[in-house]
Amino acid sequence: MSEVTTSEVRDPLGVRTVRKVMLRFMPVVGLAYIVLYLDRLNIGVAGLTMNAELGISASMFGFAAGVYFWSYTICEPGSNYILTKVGARRWITRIMITWGIVTIATGFVQGATTLVICRVLLGIAEAGFSPGMLYFVSRWFPNADRGRAMAWIVTFICISGLGTPITTYLLGMDGFLGLSGWRWVFILTGVPAVIMAFVCFRVLRDSPAEAEFLTDEERGWLTKKLDEESAETESQAGSHSFWQGLVHPRVLVLIAVFICFTFSLNGFQIWMPQIYKQFGMTTTQIGWIAALPALVAIGPMIWWTRHSDRRGERPVHFAIAAGVASLGFAIAAVFFETPVIAIIGFCIAGIGLYSSMSIFITMPSSFLTGVALAAGFGVINGMGNLGGYFGPQVTGWIKDATGSFTPAIGVYSLVLALAAGIVLALKYATRNPRTTSRSTAVAELVGTDRD
Repeated sequence: MSEVTTSEVRDPLGVRTVRKVMLRFMPVVGLAYIVLYLDRLNIGVAGLTMNAELGISASMFGFAAGVYFWSYTICEPGSNYILTKVGARRWITRIMITWGIVTIATGFVQGATTLVICRVLLGIAEAGFSPGMLYFVSRWFPNADRGRAMAWIVTFICISGLGTPITTYLLGMDGFLGLSGWRWVFILTGVPAVIMAFVCFRVLRDSPAEAEFLTDEERGWLTKKLDEESAETESQAGSHSFWQGLVHPRVLVLIAVFICFTFSLNGFQIWMPQIYKQFGMTTTQIGWIAALPALVAIGPMIWWTRHSDRRGERPVHFAIAAGVASLGFAIAAVFFETPVIAIIGFCIAGIGLYSSMSIFITMPSSFLTGVALAAGFGVINGMGNLGGYFGPQVTGWIKDATGSFTPAIGVYSLVLALAAGIVLALKYATRNPRTTSRSTAVAELVGTDRD
């Protein structure tokens, strides 16, 4: 991989073309991701006052927060199939408009039942966005630049942590026009999604052939480069249909790893404001402190992703990052009664979580192309996000049963250690001389470098 990267750097045409594509698309893609996570996690902040007003228990809140992932999972493959037919530009626009409308509607729920209904509808509306965007990026960036493009996405996801102080500020609008502050949280975070939908429709393009911002020479170079890499991937891993991409053995392994990852990530993100509330913080303090784990992760995540690109290696880099996240949660659990140390532990966990995410999302494109890649992204993101349901739900059960978040934080640590262990076990299997016939297949399962 280092040789490919070096040749790309020395190719002025390639450098210029990729730079244009990066500057044209990635700021818009990044802003769309900020809005996505703002709307996905606003329920955590709203729960600070909504639960008491509507009489929602911790277990019910965990269910309402997590049920979104069930409808999201069910609708994800179908949504991505449609995307391959109508194009990412049109379908992502539709997704953002509908999830914005549902988010605004959530501001008018009257109890647990209507809240759950809105969360189910939000999952249906958002299904296909993240894998659709990842598929879009894979259609525009050569292999040597794809990791950098994915790092852009995760950087913006980290920046979305600033949405927490913004949403906690919106809680202060309590009583404005006769509405509770938590209702304004949903209403005002839903509007940007509708606005960004029209921005995406105006800026995004489905293929280099439609890129009017590139010269003929640049379009020709990019089209040729992407076609050559697609042909090379198919020659090494074979060509797959959309449906084969859904059940590919390597995809199934990545689903298991992603379930572990999203269990801890979403469990922590959804419950973070209420965890900090137990520390006796004010609402404003909760907003800013809750943003820290994502923000401090930006620098280490970018460095670790570039290190992975230079080495041409994914599994060990993912496992180390997941291990760091596990360590961070373990520190927070052991020292939960000492808020400063616990918060430091959460920041360490954030560095590991976002660094492992940046590496993980590059893996499917190492063995899938075309519509099969769209299917792979969809089923990994969809089925893997079931962990996003169990994380918040299990946290709620533990909180109701024990009155404390500490055991749940310990579970986050164990589950991430399991994710790291799965990947390392597969990596070790590739080095076993007695399983040589299976080693290549196992290596490909986790996207190891072929050099």
